[in-house]
Amino acid sequence: MKIFWQRFTAALTPGVRILLGLLTLVYLAALIGKLASVFDLYHWLAASAPDFWHGQLWRILTYALLPTGIMDFAMNVIALILIGSLLERHWTRGELWRFCAFAASGAGFVQVVLSSASMTGAAPMMFGLLAAWAFAAGHETLLFPIFGQLNVRKTVLIFAGISLSVMFFTAGLVPALVMLAGGLTGWFYLWLRHKWLMTRPGHAVESGRINRLEL
Repeated sequence: MKIFWQRFTAALTPGVRILLGLLTLVYLAALIGKLASVFDLYHWLAASAPDFWHGQLWRILTYALLPTGIMDFAMNVIALILIGSLLERHWTRGELWRFCAFAASGAGFVQVVLSSASMTGAAPMMFGLLAAWAFAAGHETLLFPIFGQLNVRKTVLIFAGISLSVMFFTAGLVPALVMLAGGLTGWFYLWLRHKWLMTRPGHAVESGRINRLEL
């Protein structure tokens, strides 16, 4: 068990490890506060349209720190470990955090526009990570025992369709649209980032090794 835990923690990237720690600490604090009847983090941090329009702008981001329950927490942790660690190996820690904040905020804004009900849960942010995986590695091939070979983009579309259908039939149209907004916001962020990188002028970098070879 000790060896398994060491290998598991070693496989986690630094940014994902910090995000996991933050999600866990906030969830535990919310549970302790609720059980002890001392404070209610869900009341302070949930995406709530009336509170947002009265100036509490942080709510369109902080809602993603609070899961709706233990199953939601477990699923978000698994998605963050599998997809977040993969993406951070292509990006940097800061880029991963900025992307998660952007995707969560976009979905949170859609929530406060479409509904007056409160919302918590990191599902929209994880949907954004799915979109980022498809954007970054869409043509890579995955092998499944039953379905055979599928590229990442098709896999993400299938999983996204199933997730949206489940969300629609269990929670309703607005939660499904909010979760979809997390993916679309993340995709838009990456598209803008790609366009910006493509328009940046190139810079010639001098190499001392090449200069020595020329001599």
